[in-house]
Amino acid sequence: MTIPTPFEPARFVAALARQRGRPVELVPMPGGAAQCGALIATDQADYLFYATSTTRLHREHILLHEVGHLLCGHIGDRTLAALPDLLLPNLSADLVRRVLGRSDYSAQQEQEAELVASMISQRARRDPSGRAGPVTPEVADGLARLGSIFDSG
Repeated sequence: MTIPTPFEPARFVAALARQRGRPVELVPMPGGAAQCGALIATDQADYLFYATSTTRLHREHILLHEVGHLLCGHIGDRTLAALPDLLLPNLSADLVRRVLGRSDYSAQQEQEAELVASMISQRARRDPSGRAGPVTPEVADGLARLGSIFDSG
């Protein structure tokens, strides 16, 4: 899988769709969505839902996590069961489980999707020579906040 430079999630997902020979649609979920992201596979296309009420970096990670599920083949009952949460958020979770027999990804599947997301993200941040690419102000701020968590002073 080729990772575009500069990295742009929409271009990456479009390339993935072309490589797979199957449409992959990005579906933004406005603020207040119960989930950060979801992968919904239908007969016609794969849909990657992602929260928009977060930072650009977090949105990117959400998309890459869902791409991770797609690349790892984590498509099953959960994808169809997520539809009511996304399209009919006023339905109770209990009702969804009873009607659809909802199941969630296993801990192993979540770890696999996180690993794939992290690997793609890391690769996207490197220039062709293998050196780390420039750090955006948003990333620098995030790193500074993360560093402050571990400061002992």
